[in-house]
Amino acid sequence: MKTLSITLFFLGSIIGAGFATGAEIVTFFGNIPLPVWCIAIIVGLTMFIIITCEILLFSTHQKKIITPKETKSPKNSVIILDDVFVMIYLILFTAMTAGVTQITNIQICIISLIFSIYITLFGFHKLSHFNFFLVLVIIILIITTALPYTTSTLTLIPIQHWEALPKTFFKALLYAGLNCFVFPELIITFSKHCNRHTLFKAGLITSITVTILLGLILSTVQHAGALTAPMPLLTASPTPITFTVVLLAILTSQYTTLFAIIKRIQKIAPKTNKKPLLTAVLICFCAFIGSFCGFTHIIQFAYPFIGIFTCCFLLFSFLLRFWRFLQARRQSH
Repeated sequence: MKTLSITLFFLGSIIGAGFATGAEIVTFFGNIPLPVWCIAIIVGLTMFIIITCEILLFSTHQKKIITPKETKSPKNSVIILDDVFVMIYLILFTAMTAGVTQITNIQICIISLIFSIYITLFGFHKLSHFNFFLVLVIIILIITTALPYTTSTLTLIPIQHWEALPKTFFKALLYAGLNCFVFPELIITFSKHCNRHTLFKAGLITSITVTILLGLILSTVQHAGALTAPMPLLTASPTPITFTVVLLAILTSQYTTLFAIIKRIQKIAPKTNKKPLLTAVLICFCAFIGSFCGFTHIIQFAYPFIGIFTCCFLLFSFLLRFWRFLQARRQSH
């Protein structure tokens, strides 16, 4: 049960505005001439690798946690890196807020922000219980919505399309990095209550689920010819159920990301621990103002940057860990 709860929390941070509407998926993979399920498997495999790397780096069940604050870099560099993390979390949160405004109206957007604050300030355990049932409902609704429109099957890659594989792996890497950006905060929190083996199982199930859902959504969108629509899945299946799926998915990603932002800010400024409500309100206000930039524009320009940053950060962290290992080995001899 603990593994399932963690898995659903992971999925809650992934299945957000861009994923549920199909806009994020189409932006990354809509123009790739490979079979849908081949793309989905590549994405799922890449996501599992990214999640595994993050568990190895940020799980507290190890002798040394490699986090930005533990590096020997100057204090100012650490502060700048923390500020970058907060900025990227805020971009993600703003995109989710813009998604609510685009499919509903400003009033519903404000209500969703208030609801996110209320859920987030419940505390970690209550948040997990709420998330457990909500994400299960979203997954079931996505599957039942997309299945009737799904016609693609797992086929071999045509020879003339083999050259698209490197591009697909690169985009899958960026996509996985984007969707797993908030995972360090979640992994650090979860690892206080469970061992690393449980986290690995949750990461594997998360990757498999994302593979299935991404394949279903992309297949549905392609079948309906909605690749150029701003909300592809809603255009492909304009039903009340699809509308409900998108709203619930945005809500889960909103409070998950808000949780991550608050945790990161509390590390930078411990005094904010005493005023979590004020912190949450200010974050939501900034996201609401930023949401007027538009949902589609944020996805097209900001999301690829976040994916690149995550991959570079993980690579740097592993290289730093390897370098320290070599130094320790030399000192021992």
